[in-house]
This record gives sequence, structure tokens and C-alpha cells, in this order.
Amino acid sequence: MGDFLVQGLEQARRAVVDVVGRDNLQLNPKTMPRSRRARANGRLKQIETIVRRLILLMAFALKLGPLAASAPRAPQAEPDLPEGTQLAIFPRVPVKRFTLMPPARRVILSDQARDTFGAVLGLSGPVSTQPLIDRILALQKILKAPEAAAKRLARTLQRMQAKGEARPMVGPAAGAFRLSPELGAVATALPGFIRTGLESWESSG
Repeated sequence: MGDFLVQGLEQARRAVVDVVGRDNLQLNPKTMPRSRRARANGRLKQIETIVRRLILLMAFALKLGPLAASAPRAPQAEPDLPEGTQLAIFPRVPVKRFTLMPPARRVILSDQARDTFGAVLGLSGPVSTQPLIDRILALQKILKAPEAAAKRLARTLQRMQAKGEARPMVGPAAGAFRLSPELGAVATALPGFIRTGLESWESSG
């Protein structure tokens, strides 16, 4: 399983590089055609689903200690400033975060390969690349430290089990034929591995 995870994560990294290269996003363009962004988002969603599932398999292999009661946060001390001096407060720029566990209202860890934003309304013209670039950066950050992400997800699963919540659901690898042969094989194998890992969910909570 270790070799499978290593190869899966490496193929996911290569797929992200391919998404960037297809539209020259490494040049940080401000806009791009809506249809091209939609296709890039579709490819990125497939990669995100695969990465979530790979990290889930990594989380299954971790051995965690019992949940500890969360301690209240101590109030942050105010810095000592000269009399008459005030701190300048700057607005925080929101950072796109990679979601390890999708919201419960959606099918958890499901494939959603198509991005039809704008298609129904028939919109056209250039659109901002920033949302797409933000998603790519968030995914690259996770791929740089998948072990840390697996530990966070393992804790999340542990809390879900402790609360008696239903186990995550995993669907088939829809659209795997659109991927490279190597990544497509990884995507196809993941659902079976995950279902096996979830077999003891009710008895281990």
C-alpha cells in the first residue's frame, strides 16, 4: 500500500503541473477564456478527489491516541507599546484552503468532474484566473505535506466516530478515462481500498 500511495501522490503532482502548463498559468495571467477555465476546473476537481482519497487511505494507517478534552484558549496578551502609539490593523487577505472532508450535504469524496459554471446561462468572455490559481496553490500545499493532512483527517474521522456519525461514502471513479493511464489506474483502485478501510467503522468508534 505504501508504494501505491507514493505513486498516486506523484501522479497527482504531475497532473497539477499539467493543468498549469496547458493554460500557461505559471505566467500568472489575469484573465482567461471562460470555457478554458471551466475545463481546467473540471480537471482540477478530479485531481482534488483523488488526493482526498489518497490522504484518506494514509489516515486509515495512522494509530492515534484517545481524544483529549480541548482546553480553552488563553487570551492573547496585548503588546507593550509607548504611550500614544496605536497598532495599525490591516485587512486580512482570504487564503483558499483545501477541504479534506467535503460538507455532509454533498456525497462525501465523490467525483464531480464537470464544471459548468456559466454554461447554463450561456455566458462568454474572459474571466479572472485568480479562483483557479488559488485552488491550485491550495492543492500544491497539501501535496507538499500530505502526512500532516492525513493526521488532521485521521483526527476528524476519530471525532466523527466518537459522535456516532455515519461513515463517509465513496463513489466510483467517474471520468477516470479522461486522466493519464497511470492516474486513471490510481483513481479506479481507490474506491475499493477505501471501502475496505471503512469496514470496521461502526465497531471501532
